[in-house]
Amino acid sequence: MKPDINQELIDEIVQLSQNENEELHNKIKEFIDIYSEQKKLNEKLTKENQFFSKGKDKRNILDHKKKDKIIEQQSRLAAMGEMIDVVAHQWKQPLNAISMMIDMLRDDFKNNDVNDEYINDLDETIHLQIDHMVNTLNEFRNFLRPSTKNEDFYLYSVINNVQTLMKDELISQNVHIDLNIDEKLKTYGNKNEFKHLFINLINNSIDAFNEHEILVREVSIRCISKDDKINIEVEDNAGGIPKNIIKHIFKPNVTTKPEGKGTGIGLYMSSQIISKYNGTIKVQNTKLGAIFTITLGHSNI
Repeated sequence: MKPDINQELIDEIVQLSQNENEELHNKIKEFIDIYSEQKKLNEKLTKENQFFSKGKDKRNILDHKKKDKIIEQQSRLAAMGEMIDVVAHQWKQPLNAISMMIDMLRDDFKNNDVNDEYINDLDETIHLQIDHMVNTLNEFRNFLRPSTKNEDFYLYSVINNVQTLMKDELISQNVHIDLNIDEKLKTYGNKNEFKHLFINLINNSIDAFNEHEILVREVSIRCISKDDKINIEVEDNAGGIPKNIIKHIFKPNVTTKPEGKGTGIGLYMSSQIISKYNGTIKVQNTKLGAIFTITLGHSNI
C-alpha cells in the first residue's frame, strides 16, 4: 500500500462530504491539512536519514541515538500516511452509499413511494454507514494518539482492532486473514506499537501479493502459549523473501520493494518494538511464502 494518499481520491471524498454535511467536510479538510504538514516533515527527515546512511559528510554525521529517533519518526509518519489512505478508502464507500440513498429518497418522494417503513429502513441504513465511519475514525485516532503507556493487554483485541482499521483495504485487495488466537492470551507493552507491528506485517504481505500477482491471498495469524512464552506466527502465501535479502531484512533501509515504493524502515522498527519488550522476531521462507515468528513473555491473566 502506498504511504501517500491518492489526490483524486482525496478530492472525491472532500466533494462527497461537502454534499452531505458541511461540518464533516470542514473536518476532513482539516484532517488532510494536518497530514500535508506531517508529510513535509517526513520528507525533511528522509533527507536527513539518507544523508546519514550514505555518510557524505563525516563532520556533520548524526549520532546513533538521533538516527534511531529519525527512523522512528519516519516509521510513524509512514504508518500515518498508510492509515489515512485506509481511512480515505473506508470512508469513500459509506459516503457514496449515503449520497446514493439521498438521491433515491428524492426520486421515491416524487413518486409517492415514501412511507414510515421506508423512512425507518433508510434511517437505520444511514446510521449503520455513519457508525462504520465513526468506528474507523476512532480506531485511527487511537492508533495515532501519542502514548508511552505500557499495560497488560489481550493480543486478540489488538489484532481485531487492526482488522477493523484495515477492513476495506483487505476486502479491496481480496486478502483473507485467518485468526487462531486464544482470546485469553495477554502480554505487556504499548498497544499502539503492537498495532503498528501487525499493520506493517500485513501491509508487507499485501505488497508481496501484488508484486507476485498472487490470486488466492491468505494471511494466517496464530498465537500459541508455550513454556511461559507466547509465540505469534504471521504467515502468508505471497511468494517469500529473496534469499539475498532475508538475512538482512530487519536492518534499516533494507527493502524488497522497488525504488520509491518502500522506505526500508518498517521491519527494522518492528524488530525494535519487539526487542524493547525483551522479545524476538525472526523470519523464514515457506513453500508458498514467508512466516514471521515473534516470541514474547506472558502476562498473568
